[in-house]
Amino acid sequence: MNIDEFCIDTENFLSKIDKEYYLHFAGLKPELNLKIIYDEYPQLFDPETVIFFKGLFNKSEGENRKKAKHLFEFSAEGYMGNRFSHITDSIANKEASSKIEIEGKDVSFRYSDIVLSNEEDPVKRKLIEDKRLKVTSEDFNPDLALYWESLHEETGKFGYKSYTDMFMNVKGFDFHELEKEMDMLVKVTDSLYREHMGRLFQNKLNISLEGSRASDFAFIKRAKEFDIFFKKDRLIPIFKDTMRMMGIDIDNQGNIIMDVDERENKSPRAFCCTVRVPSEIYLVVMPAGGQDDYQAMFHEGGHAEHFANTRENLDIAYRYLGDSAVTEGYAFCLENLAWDRNWLIDVLGMNSEAADDFTYFSSIINLFFLRRYAGKLKYELLLHSEKKVKGKDIIYSDVLTSNLIMKYFPENYLKDVDDSFYCTNYIRAWIFEAQVKEYMLNKFGYRWYKSKKAGDFLKEIWSYGMKYSPEEVLGFLDYKKLDINYLLNNTIKLLKGR
Repeated sequence: MNIDEFCIDTENFLSKIDKEYYLHFAGLKPELNLKIIYDEYPQLFDPETVIFFKGLFNKSEGENRKKAKHLFEFSAEGYMGNRFSHITDSIANKEASSKIEIEGKDVSFRYSDIVLSNEEDPVKRKLIEDKRLKVTSEDFNPDLALYWESLHEETGKFGYKSYTDMFMNVKGFDFHELEKEMDMLVKVTDSLYREHMGRLFQNKLNISLEGSRASDFAFIKRAKEFDIFFKKDRLIPIFKDTMRMMGIDIDNQGNIIMDVDERENKSPRAFCCTVRVPSEIYLVVMPAGGQDDYQAMFHEGGHAEHFANTRENLDIAYRYLGDSAVTEGYAFCLENLAWDRNWLIDVLGMNSEAADDFTYFSSIINLFFLRRYAGKLKYELLLHSEKKVKGKDIIYSDVLTSNLIMKYFPENYLKDVDDSFYCTNYIRAWIFEAQVKEYMLNKFGYRWYKSKKAGDFLKEIWSYGMKYSPEEVLGFLDYKKLDINYLLNNTIKLLKGR
């Protein structure tokens, strides 16, 4: 195999795929059609290609092994994506066209999530959630079951006992060890979570955490009481001003294209598409206002800056491929500014009391997501342990409900799952970000976002693209390993500080 030609084809394929995602989820193209793009590049996704890179990865050393690992992961995920792209297209297109009736009006399934989070009436909120669950069960789950069982069946072709074993080998770390670490986090934070989340439910909704629903949390997380600070028309200027303080002028970054127009079927949540790294990066936003809007903007802005600052002369394997926990970690570095007390006062203009309240609120939300992803990892290890998915709906409900003490419904047991154990990328990214942030606080101070030196530091580590793993980046910063205790201690400190 000519690896250089393979890499060129890989870049062209990824460029077209991300452009297709951009056009569809930006509301510019009604249907998602990945299969046409996959069909243009059959040489990338032949099962023999996966076997070739698996063998190359296993026998290579040093820099060659790193590159081979990235190409092996891409070919394995790409093979799976190509093999069942017709199902993926069907699911996305059904979701785009599905509507539910809310108070006499047809609302798109995607936008109904926003309506739900803004609904103050618990009876109406429950009704919207029930209708969403019905659509998921009847319209999405048959395709999703076929998709996941098909993926499970395919793993045997490459000598793996299960989907889990395949992606542990592809990603290069033990999911079960990560599960143990997250189980420890759940156990250590249990009383804190029950106390503070329980208090939040009582104060905001006058109901007990026990017996509540995930939709109740969606409303609480919306946090309308803080909208006065997180205004829709200030979102993009605030983001640009924050970057400018670090010496990063987005208006002069010709390689970042910001799509801020409102469209009917545009994704309500910000996203980033890396069409060409580093020359053509789309940062897509549909401002609606609210703290969640700001956090999504800063998160996706972190991705955009990472890839826009990646060195153009890096190997394609390092500009596009690698451990996604790296780019997610960089995204969290910026996202978490949106609940940094100093930033809230200095940049957003909150008074001290409001900043204290919002920081406390955000620390509870943060713990929720850590416990949620601990549950997702545990559930997905069970989901992918055998070929059939039948009967896993109750397990999903039990695991997530147990971790979060609010009702998670069985209907979402396949929709609430990402390909290739992406949940592990988020978990590792949170740990990675906690350590990188500690380094930055020590080096640049608690107002690091005002430091051009901090911006230069970020641009430097961003410039290496995806070449280095979180462990390697931390090694350059004199940390011995990816250590969950930094994340755990920071989480507990934020909550106990109140």
